[in-house]
Amino acid sequence: MSDEATVRVQRASALERQFWVGEQIAPSARANRALALIRADGPVEHDALGAALSAVAARHEALRTAFVVERGELWRKVLPPRDVPPPLHLPAGTGSHDATAALLADDSLDLAAGRVFRAGVASDDTGATVYLAVHHIAFDGMSQEIFAADLARAYALAVTGEDPVLPVRERAEPAALAPGQRAELATHWRTMLDGAADLPLPGSAAGPGPGQRQLAQAELTEESRELPAAIWQAVRARARHSGCSPYAVLLAALGRALAELTGGAGFCVGTPVAARTAAQSDEIGYLTNTLPVRMPELSGPGAVERVWGALRESVIGSALPCGEIIRAARTASGRRMPVYQALFAFENWERAEHAAGPVRIRALPVPPVGGHAEIQLQVTELPAGTLHCVAQAPLSSPWQGRSAALLRAFDDELRLLCADDATRPLGQENTV
Repeated sequence: MSDEATVRVQRASALERQFWVGEQIAPSARANRALALIRADGPVEHDALGAALSAVAARHEALRTAFVVERGELWRKVLPPRDVPPPLHLPAGTGSHDATAALLADDSLDLAAGRVFRAGVASDDTGATVYLAVHHIAFDGMSQEIFAADLARAYALAVTGEDPVLPVRERAEPAALAPGQRAELATHWRTMLDGAADLPLPGSAAGPGPGQRQLAQAELTEESRELPAAIWQAVRARARHSGCSPYAVLLAALGRALAELTGGAGFCVGTPVAARTAAQSDEIGYLTNTLPVRMPELSGPGAVERVWGALRESVIGSALPCGEIIRAARTASGRRMPVYQALFAFENWERAEHAAGPVRIRALPVPPVGGHAEIQLQVTELPAGTLHCVAQAPLSSPWQGRSAALLRAFDDELRLLCADDATRPLGQENTV
């Protein structure tokens, strides 16, 4: 390997290899990209903001890592710090869809060159909105919060005229599973997914449906809905009543909504889970694994508890990367998508506001920009205690035009599941 003193070389992780392969199969596909949204309130100085962006890229090795193939293996090369291109100036009021189109218009991202993100800034009378188009190989949902915190630190230095240098956050060597552990996990997944069914196409949709490559390259249609704080309170109360996580209540409601709209049973729902260790809490990178959760019997009493059990079984096998889970399942050829056709993501982490001199900086939730399934639902807990729900379907998906129906069914099923918690009215939490 390279003898250059300024370049550190490591084997790529399994999750990085997954995204690298996806890029080779569907170059520039939006499914391989993420969008981050960061708000800066106050009198923003653009030169200081540009310097701060370069400082964050210099701190986080994931934002300056090139991926190359040598001797039949994928390696990541951590490049020396360098200035990033100045942020693209966007018109005031630019929304996430237009920002995505502008930042990805000339496909400036290049894994082999280590160009994995591009920034744009839309200024207005009260501050500025910073958009980041990032290759997923270097960025997951939690990375947005870390980026915002470090951007605030760097901007606070730059705005006073200081050199905004932040300490380098070195990446750990990717962990490797022992052969025996990998075999054991593969057996776990093969047993758990044996006989799992495809999610039927909704309504009167016919035909084989799109393949994974078509989904990755397609643009998305979406519908959104905000559920009041009373529903989120009821979900938490239902979780306590069932001795499980609120996540299981939300997942059970989605499973029931999908079954209602398709008549399906025994299908899987994919769900991203954090793969970060405690030592990686401040590291930018793709440190998430997507796990299939096989839906149990969803009707009748105990549905939430059964989904909770299925979710635990999936988490037990979470050390095996998604690509290897799919191979272990030995899915039959000709399936529309391997293992799962629906995806569910829930974001409920703290969204802190960071002081940066005269400016306040915070990360804002943003939905995916690409299709990872035929239908996908993202639920985000907002500071007011409400739930923001976004249902997305690629243009080529049989679910196109049915996202609103999914949101309605999801809302209905949440209310039904929570009303089943003893005899309390919806939104009134039980005391514990």
